[in-house]
Amino acid sequence: MRRGIQGDDMDKNVSEEVQKKINQLRNWIDSQPHLPKDVDNRLLLRFLHSCYYDVEKTKVTIELFFKVRDSAPELVNHRDPLSPAMQKAMKIANVAQYEISGNRNIWLWQLNDPGLEQYDYIQDARMFIMTCDAWMLSNDQLAEEDIVDAMPIRLKQIHIINAPPFIDKLFSMMKPFLKQEVTNMVHFHVPKSDTLYKYLNKEDLPSDYGGSRPSMEELNKRVVDIVMEKRKIFLDENFWKTEKKGKKVKESTTFRSLDID
Repeated sequence: MRRGIQGDDMDKNVSEEVQKKINQLRNWIDSQPHLPKDVDNRLLLRFLHSCYYDVEKTKVTIELFFKVRDSAPELVNHRDPLSPAMQKAMKIANVAQYEISGNRNIWLWQLNDPGLEQYDYIQDARMFIMTCDAWMLSNDQLAEEDIVDAMPIRLKQIHIINAPPFIDKLFSMMKPFLKQEVTNMVHFHVPKSDTLYKYLNKEDLPSDYGGSRPSMEELNKRVVDIVMEKRKIFLDENFWKTEKKGKKVKESTTFRSLDID
């Protein structure tokens, strides 16, 4: 059975106190039969950081992280980046993930072909989660942002660029079903507006959006290269999966019906 990265491989800047908390989490995971054991110490550190080093809150986040993945198996299975379906998804969307000023990370998702006849939102979501996993497997930066309940990151802002004028009305209809802290993060920007620059430094954006960073095409290539480097991991259908001894996942429990409190 695979085990995580151990103490000698951890960042030398990790304090003794933080290392003790990582060890607490490691011992807790080992004592939970249903939790996977291929969670390395770097990921535990990311979970811990995202929960502001609160061990009990970190445990809740870890449990929810795997609950979400188990509840939507179609999003974390069949993830060969060389498969025709995934190759098609990669052509439809450009993804960028990079560090910006203020010890922050920016993730961008740009649709190249938004035509409904080409778009498969399940495949798109599968690719998004795969790129997130690749980022977590290859990036050690601990950014200073706000927490997301089921992910070992801190989310601060969500921006929808080139949004149609009527999007505010649609979003208003969705607000009652979303947490207020999430709705407060969402910002819409209509085409040809400069409102995005109120939240992000222009130079931190890709050249496609008037910034000084490389183009989305070039940034996407970097993400794809990282995904390809991790292909062997994504071919493992048991990676980051809980063990359900004697249990079967209900077929009716899918991404479309997933309900998270």
